Order: sequence, then structure tokens, then C-alpha cells
Amino acid sequence: MKPIIQIMVPVYNEGETVLKLYHNIVNEGVEYDKLFFVYDMESDTSLPFIKLLAEKDQRVSAFKNNVGKGVVNAMRAGFSEAKPGPFIVVMADCSDKLSVIPQMIELWTRGSKIVSPSRYMVGGKQHGGPKFKKLLSGLSGRFLSLLGFPTSDPTNNFKLYDGEWLKSQTIESDGGFEVALELTGKAFINSMKITQVPTEWWDRTDGESNFKLWKWLPKYLRWYLPLVFITPYRKLSCSRNVN
Repeated sequence: MKPIIQIMVPVYNEGETVLKLYHNIVNEGVEYDKLFFVYDMESDTSLPFIKLLAEKDQRVSAFKNNVGKGVVNAMRAGFSEAKPGPFIVVMADCSDKLSVIPQMIELWTRGSKIVSPSRYMVGGKQHGGPKFKKLLSGLSGRFLSLLGFPTSDPTNNFKLYDGEWLKSQTIESDGGFEVALELTGKAFINSMKITQVPTEWWDRTDGESNFKLWKWLPKYLRWYLPLVFITPYRKLSCSRNVN
């Protein structure tokens, strides 16, 4: 059975930005079987433009989040739609380098349960964005990587997940964007194969970011701090098993 390539895009009043994202996906030659936008409310400004896209591309659809308002519930609702195959999360802010998606899918075919594009590995770049947020994200990701964690950008929500594995997960996050760190950490703890590819990220130029650093920082620490202690132990344990 041919795997279904699924791309999920959480949206919140993105308006015409969804058209730009769609054209970026098409222009980058990204293959997909299903591209669905997850929204909270019928008044979302993204909906009229998503409907325009769906009229000309039957692979495009809008999916109502009936779990509850907010980023984490939109992600939870979208994840519930996962089918066997690669499941890719893309944000509607058009900040990600979508041309790496074919490489991500190729790594999935080789057994990766999570493929994490990284701004902080060799070849990765980050353009713009709040300086403190950039510093905090970069240092924390690189530090985990030095300890033996398989990606230097675990907080990046632009990720590919194995759909079947994702379907089996219970999301515990209650903030929002820390979901990526939660899932990557759980996969690591359970010895799932995680790989990374270099990527570039640009600060959004359209609209306003929904990320609130000080509000969500404690949510990230909930998942990050245990990994700081677990990762070196796991690395040492694996080394002993190899020997």
C-alpha cells in the first residue's frame, strides 16, 4: 500500500498568507497527498483563502479543531488525523525552507520516526527574529546535542513524524509550541530513530507571531530539563551496549 504523504498546517487568522504558503509548497516541488489546514473558529480569516485553494486542488482541505481553542489543541486535533505514512507539520508563517521536505521523506523511508530540520547544525541558518529567543533556542538545542541528543533543534515545530507512531502518542503539553519538544523527547527515550537535516528559517514578514516566549518558557522546561539528565545516561548506556 502506497504511504500517504500528509502535510498539516495549523492556522489562526493567517488570511492571505495561506496562499503564499501553498504557492511555496508547489514551487518547491513538494509532493503530497493531503494538505490540510487546522483552524479553531469559523470566523478565521484563513478560511476563505483555504476554500479557494480547495476548489482548484482537491488534496487541500480545512479541518475544524473540535478539541478546544489554542495551538496545542489544534496540533492535537490535527495529529488525530494521522494515517500511516510521513506526517509533516508546517507552520503558516512561511518561515521554513520547504525544499528540504523531499529529503525528510527520503529519511522516513529509511526508518526514521522523526526527521527534524535544524537551524543549528552545520549548514543550518536562522535569519532575523528576536535576539534573545534566537540565543535561547540555539544554545539550548546545541547543548542537548553535545550531550548526545540526536537533533540540535528539538523545539522546531517544522518536523516530519511517522504517522503510525504519531497516532499512538498521547499529547500531554498544555501550552502550545512545546509539543515538538515533547514528541521528540518521547521518541528519544523510547529509542525511536531520529535524524536531522540542515534547514534555514526566516522571521515572518506577514502578520504577527503567536509565540509568547515568557508565557511558554516554563512549558518548554517541563520537557527540556529531564532530557538534560536523561540524554548523557542514554548515550553512555548505548555505548556500553555497543562494546
